[in-house]
Amino acid sequence: MMSKKPKGRKASEGIEPEFVQDSGPASEEADSGQARKITGEDKPLGSRKAVETMFRNASRAELDIIALAATKANIMISLNGLIISALMISGAFIFSSTAAFLFPATVFLVTAAVSIVFALLAASPERAGVFPAVRDWLVALWRRQAKLRDLREYLSRNDHAQRDRELNLLIYEDRVLLTREEHWQRMQELLRDQTEIYHQMSDQLYWLGQMANRKFKMLNISYTVFRWGLLASVLAFISVKSAMGVFPGLSGNSTTRLRNVGISEFTDIYEPSAVQQLADGRILVVEDEAARAMSLMDLAADGSLVENAANDLKINRAIGRKMSDLEGLSIDDEGYVYTITSHSKNKKGERKPDREQLLRFKVEGNSVGDIGSHVSLRDDLAAATELGSAIRDLNGEEIDFDRLNIEGLAYYRETGDLMIGLREPMAGDKSVILSITNPEEVFESGTAPDFGAPILLDLQGGGVRALSYDPVLNTFLIVNEIEGYENNRYSQLWSWAGDPAVAPEPLALPDIINLNNVESIDSILVDNEPHLLLMSDEGDEKKNLPARYMMLKYDQIGG
Repeated sequence: MMSKKPKGRKASEGIEPEFVQDSGPASEEADSGQARKITGEDKPLGSRKAVETMFRNASRAELDIIALAATKANIMISLNGLIISALMISGAFIFSSTAAFLFPATVFLVTAAVSIVFALLAASPERAGVFPAVRDWLVALWRRQAKLRDLREYLSRNDHAQRDRELNLLIYEDRVLLTREEHWQRMQELLRDQTEIYHQMSDQLYWLGQMANRKFKMLNISYTVFRWGLLASVLAFISVKSAMGVFPGLSGNSTTRLRNVGISEFTDIYEPSAVQQLADGRILVVEDEAARAMSLMDLAADGSLVENAANDLKINRAIGRKMSDLEGLSIDDEGYVYTITSHSKNKKGERKPDREQLLRFKVEGNSVGDIGSHVSLRDDLAAATELGSAIRDLNGEEIDFDRLNIEGLAYYRETGDLMIGLREPMAGDKSVILSITNPEEVFESGTAPDFGAPILLDLQGGGVRALSYDPVLNTFLIVNEIEGYENNRYSQLWSWAGDPAVAPEPLALPDIINLNNVESIDSILVDNEPHLLLMSDEGDEKKNLPARYMMLKYDQIGG
């Protein structure tokens, strides 16, 4: 009968000498019953099968972790790629509807771009030493010790360093550095050395762990950027949405609503004070600010005004002078354009030449020519004693032209007079309109202006803010501001026949009460159809709130 093998026999079979310490023959110490103590270095590593199973399972686990990192990285790449594509496509629509929403959209776009970069780094194949080489090059570039073209040298230096170190045939980055013959030679040497095989397997396992660690670091950064960037985008969106409640001009919905009732918004015009359509159909607008005194716009097919910054720059340069506080525009039958500044004193109570100008010119393309000017109108009014007496006869008292503030100008084709509407001074509670009866002589020969009989109109207590002759209605149109409910001032449109003996009549406009500080009015043609164009001086450049304008058909005007 065969005797059974000891239980520990099978476990010890096949163990290489390098991994199992030989216990040797029984010693005298064993005979005396004293067992020899086994230190950590003397303990056996285990059987070849156990060791190989451990390496196989560990390698499979590391590869599964690396595959998991690649899967998660692909998810982030796909998700952020979709976000970037959507934002790039919808960016134009966001800008056209509400430009303010570009801020949160940009935050989200940058977040997705940064997140996708780190996800790509996590998914990219491992290249040992490439990132350190690039890092060293960037540091040297920052310290001005390297140039852009030196990157190739840094990478080449890294390749040489990889070749010089001890190579591991189980790591693909090392294998590719060898020729076919070198690889076969080293493989034979490795197969003859059992200890080196286990050493390189252990080294490969460590390398896989380092690869997995780097990939998950990149992946963690990608997730972190996406998480916090998403939060920042939401907060930015909420902030913009809240700001719209405080500044309604930021809202694209507001603009859409305004257009539905005939009110539109400029892009870069904030304080329009007068408007005039030219013979070629373009629209000339003047503003209070000297830096953008004139703007030349086209009419779009839908009747909206198209601004052109380049044309504005050309026409302002062509004028060749500083004009502050422009307030009036008109045009005569020969195509001469008339414009006038307010002639008022500045906030310090000082007279300034750039605020006391009356000009006549012709618009030629995007430039101006045949410019004539008169710069002594304020002094002419002060010296016009007959004019002062005529006003006193009508009003019972003289008015003080020291408070002069002109805001209306209209060329009257029937008489050839240049009508000037005053915001101040008023004759009691009456608004004052003056006329220059010889405008041609004033500009062509420098003759002093002759003033016609003054006109005092009852406009319910408000001075003239805009004055224009309307060829469709065959009347003058006047805009002023009067007090309404709870002392709120609003713009009122008046029709006046041009006869001092005939009182002006108020005209009703839809939603004009929502268009405050109207200072510009003109009759224009859009596709040969007459429209009434009004503009409000209610913009604010510092708050980025452009002015608005209303374009109406004449059947919308009521008495």
